[in-house]
Amino acid sequence: EKRYSPVIFQLGKKAKADYEAVVSGAKQAIKNSLAAKTPGNALAEIERLKQAAAVAKLPACIEWVNDFIETGEKLVVFATHKFVIDELMTRYGNLAVKVDGSVTGEERQKSVDRFQNDESVKLFIGNIQAAGVGITLTASSNVCFLEYAWSPGDMVQSSDRVHRIGQKNAVTIYNLAAEGTVDEQIIALLEEKRKIIDQIHDGKIGDMDLNIFSELVKRLLTD
Repeated sequence: EKRYSPVIFQLGKKAKADYEAVVSGAKQAIKNSLAAKTPGNALAEIERLKQAAAVAKLPACIEWVNDFIETGEKLVVFATHKFVIDELMTRYGNLAVKVDGSVTGEERQKSVDRFQNDESVKLFIGNIQAAGVGITLTASSNVCFLEYAWSPGDMVQSSDRVHRIGQKNAVTIYNLAAEGTVDEQIIALLEEKRKIIDQIHDGKIGDMDLNIFSELVKRLLTD
């Protein structure tokens, strides 16, 4: 069984103001890029929003992870930006291992083995693309997403590093988001698409485009 649990943080005044300053410029830039038929520029602006949301919520995320570690359980954390992963590794030191684009081959497997077998290692910190396939992390039954992929399929694959053969417990998937940011819209879209994926697996509907980018753009511009 998988259980999904959104965790929504309220931003402080400064963090909220800093984020909203980015939003105002990004929305206009997205409109301009769509008018000019340059969707790549729109994607870059939304990535800028995602990064601003990550900066705004990171202190609250770290506090949440601290509280989780105190329970004594292990936790798998997924993110996308290098600065988020680096900050977590700096904070948690020997309590954590990581797999991102800089960790390959033998070192990648060493990180997995330490998380699986070393009781002192409480956190696995992974980039969604680099660590979302090909590894087993069943030493934990808890997955936390600090950031999100464009495709719900990538999110499912990442959580399935924990939810796989050898897992003895129900798996809880925490989606951490900052209130009033692009995070909330992304999580809502991913949840809608995840339900479609479940229907596809059940053979109820045919394949379709599950990328959330175009729908996210529409929601941002009508918000």
